[in-house]
Amino acid sequence: MANKTTVLIADEQALYREGLSELVAKWHDFEVVGEAKNGLEAVEFCRKHQPDLVIMDVALPVMDGIEAARIITGEYPQILVVMLSLYANTEKVLAAVHANVRGYLLKNIHTRQLHNRLQAVVAGHAALSEEVAALLLDVVRRQQMIAAAAGSEAERALSLLTDHEKKILRLVALGLSNKEIGARLYVSESTVKKQLNSITSRLRLKNRTQAAMFALRSGLIG
Repeated sequence: MANKTTVLIADEQALYREGLSELVAKWHDFEVVGEAKNGLEAVEFCRKHQPDLVIMDVALPVMDGIEAARIITGEYPQILVVMLSLYANTEKVLAAVHANVRGYLLKNIHTRQLHNRLQAVVAGHAALSEEVAALLLDVVRRQQMIAAAAGSEAERALSLLTDHEKKILRLVALGLSNKEIGARLYVSESTVKKQLNSITSRLRLKNRTQAAMFALRSGLIG
């Protein structure tokens, strides 16, 4: 038989923690090697024993599960961390993703589903409850809408500029001074200053730095 996946289970509630340990212990491909009642214990256990997989509640005392996951995955990238939670919360889910967890499951998951999802994690896949997947999809859609709106606004703003003014913005983004820009475009330094002031005023930009950032976001540097 292939080596079993060693598992640490971290949950504040003794009844749930022990029940989950007994459940996982029945699976032929997993072996429970430890339990933790808070995030700090989970981190310390991983430092000493480095299990293959950590199944950890999000809401843990002393150190919450997400912070513990961030430390564990940062120190031991090979350790797979799957978060458990009572409900899908956007802030917590995104924080968990940034902590490099491999799964986010809700505690209402069925036994067979849990086993299948954990097997998928060991095989290199992500494991998400349906509610969590839907939440993340909604976040992605909203980000795409914001990006599209920002792109449309950038296109509208660019339409207000002449080709000459776009050249000025591009050179500002490249780090050239007004004097250097004037030499490139065959105009005086004072003319560049006046034109740049006109550009930033129309685009509602406060300073040269914002003008450079606008040029980068708008694709004038490519």
